[in-house]
Amino acid sequence: MIIVNSDKTETFIKEAGNSNNDAVILLHGIGADHQMWTPQIEAFAQDGYYILAPDLLGHGKSSKVNRLALCDWENQINEILVQLDIKKCSVIGVSMGGVIAQSFAIHYPDKINKLILTDTFGELKTFQEKALGFSQIIGFRIYKILGAKLLAKGMTSAYKAPFAKQAQDYFRRVSLDVDFDQLILARKAINQIDAIGKIDGDQLPTLVMVGDQFGSSFVELNRKIANGIQNSKFVVLKNAMDPSNLVNPTEFNRETLHFLQDQ
Repeated sequence: MIIVNSDKTETFIKEAGNSNNDAVILLHGIGADHQMWTPQIEAFAQDGYYILAPDLLGHGKSSKVNRLALCDWENQINEILVQLDIKKCSVIGVSMGGVIAQSFAIHYPDKINKLILTDTFGELKTFQEKALGFSQIIGFRIYKILGAKLLAKGMTSAYKAPFAKQAQDYFRRVSLDVDFDQLILARKAINQIDAIGKIDGDQLPTLVMVGDQFGSSFVELNRKIANGIQNSKFVVLKNAMDPSNLVNPTEFNRETLHFLQDQ
């Protein structure tokens, strides 16, 4: 499905399930697209949810852009809800999608039932955090010169663990078609997130998850998000890494569905 937004950009959406069921929006990571959610789309639909997996602006089959800010993605998500006449939904975001989900939750809290954030960050304030954000911009600029094939080779190495085969295959494939200018815009945009302590967990039930394979610093980035949201639930997923939904879909799906179904 493709919808035309009020600013004339287009959003491609992979949908599954009955539109009368509770809606769940899945927000993918940087350089990815809706296919990152392959282990979840049909599985969650079969569990009784109406699944919407959009390609975020600058990614996949959605519009390329000349500029990009967090508010542009917020507007994109809101357009989906308005045009499909969905009053409230649950939002699941992994990596970049988790950053966008937090930003959307801050500005549109009344439109969310439950919030699930995975392998993400809520601010880049310390030197180490800022280095994490800006090093990827530099990396994208280098790969733009060296070529997408080298990026695909790097992804093959990054996901070489036996349990990450599905992620390895996916990122090796999508890396060959990336638009580095769009990725640089996206990375600059998410680096501006400032969400810690700004989401009301009493009003918005929140689950924060992180894979254990990217090191303790990344785990702590996600723990910081959970600590800033009162009554949130924090889970470290074993044998998982960004994006955990693709690296360890069994545990990700189990934790996610349990949280969605919990009254």
